[in-house]
Amino acid sequence: MHHHGVFLPNRPAPLAGPTEVLLASERRDPDRELLRWLEGSWTVGHFADRARRWARLLADAGVQRGDRVAMIATNDPDVLALQHAAYGLGAVEVPINAELRGSMLASVLADADPKVIVVEEALVAVATAHVPATSAVLALDDALRARAGAAEPLELSTSRPGDLAFILYTSGTTGPSKGVMLPHGYLPNMAATWVSTIRLTAADVSYFPLPFFHVDGHVMLTAALLSDSVLGFVKRFSVSRFWSEAAALGATYFGAVGSMGSALVARRPDTLPEHNLRLGVLAPIRPEVYAFFEDELGIPLLEPYGQTEADGVTYNTLDRRRRGSMGWPACGFDVLIADEDDLPVPTGEVGRLLYRPTRPHMMTSGYWRRPDATLESTRNLWWHTGDLARVDEDGFFWFEGRATDSLRRRGENISAWELEAAINQAPGVLVSAAIPVADEIGGEDEIKVFLVVEEPDGWDHDAFFAYCRESLPQFAVPRFIEVVDEDALVRGPGTGSIQKHLLPRENTARTIDRDAVHS
Repeated sequence: MHHHGVFLPNRPAPLAGPTEVLLASERRDPDRELLRWLEGSWTVGHFADRARRWARLLADAGVQRGDRVAMIATNDPDVLALQHAAYGLGAVEVPINAELRGSMLASVLADADPKVIVVEEALVAVATAHVPATSAVLALDDALRARAGAAEPLELSTSRPGDLAFILYTSGTTGPSKGVMLPHGYLPNMAATWVSTIRLTAADVSYFPLPFFHVDGHVMLTAALLSDSVLGFVKRFSVSRFWSEAAALGATYFGAVGSMGSALVARRPDTLPEHNLRLGVLAPIRPEVYAFFEDELGIPLLEPYGQTEADGVTYNTLDRRRRGSMGWPACGFDVLIADEDDLPVPTGEVGRLLYRPTRPHMMTSGYWRRPDATLESTRNLWWHTGDLARVDEDGFFWFEGRATDSLRRRGENISAWELEAAINQAPGVLVSAAIPVADEIGGEDEIKVFLVVEEPDGWDHDAFFAYCRESLPQFAVPRFIEVVDEDALVRGPGTGSIQKHLLPRENTARTIDRDAVHS
């Protein structure tokens, strides 16, 4: 491997944290546009002022250094300002998926134990049922925004690069979702690698349709601040509006998850759309998506590999890419394909994907209140992803699925353990086993659940789907269910865990398709 990264020439060492990145950007040009959405825009100066006013409001609510500030909201410029308000107080932001419901939401809130929870007005009723007794709730409504606007600005303080900046909950595979701890230095480091790999300049504007509570939103905002570019975003992704919204925002590049690219190809416009896009970044990318974007539209697509724990580990870059691969370690990570003993496997063989950073503050500092899980993931000085991959003769990495029991749907990781725990509370359900099955168009997973129920003859699948829609985030509602006898589930010796690799992935006459019964 002779490639030692594609960092921009003369790039200064990343600043210690997001607060310094914001303050430096404000000093350079406070009147430069930073955020753009379909209804408006903010300059860097306005954004920084807004963050200072929110910091005052949070401080008045008792938030101090180290306290957690949870946020349950959809995409909104004030959500980004609140993130920076928390960082500027030395508090710890806890962005929570706005689709979480029921026991999943309750366990995340209990684990994070936030001092304050800021909740979008429309979601207050959903959240308040699960708020810990020690947490105060602030409803993000017009009145609160007005209070923030009138608050006396509070100067933002900086933190050390290793101090905890935010905790992001991600899928657990053998238990509840774990809180990924990300330090202040993580955002400038990850953002700097994005700036250099996709060559972001002051002329760039993003089309960003992903939720801000994901790690990508945090990194892309920091990248916009570092590169003097504009973070253009929408409230949510829409296939029918993608091209018109990208044009309205003046977007030069877009970020997405793989299923979004597949949906854009499946519902392609009759005439090739007008656009200013020079680049798309998404994963995984199916062959027909490459064909449409690159061959027909002339828009290069770059597929990276990352996790919440490290948002960019391998990249396809503009000068070195291979369709279908996850790219190569372009920016600051050593990557290894290893066997069960963490020893390298031969080139071309499938093994476990491990990585480690070559510089500090490039990745997670571990799992919140889970030293056991942190130790397990960092054994032998490598980070263990739970994913399978192989590397070819040219140093490109290829994703080969997951070694661990988690599902991925619409860009969200879902813990099978957590999903089954929620489904097992459904009326009449005794046992459940969830597995991923291939989705024909999306290139991601659909969820199939095998159920052992009390009374198979009178089983009401409509009532079961209704329970799922009420108790689960939309992306976790199973697509297929199959009622089986308990003895159809083979259990492993010792642990008694269901041997899911033996469950049939193909559908049969007994399979109930949610889309077919609700079309």
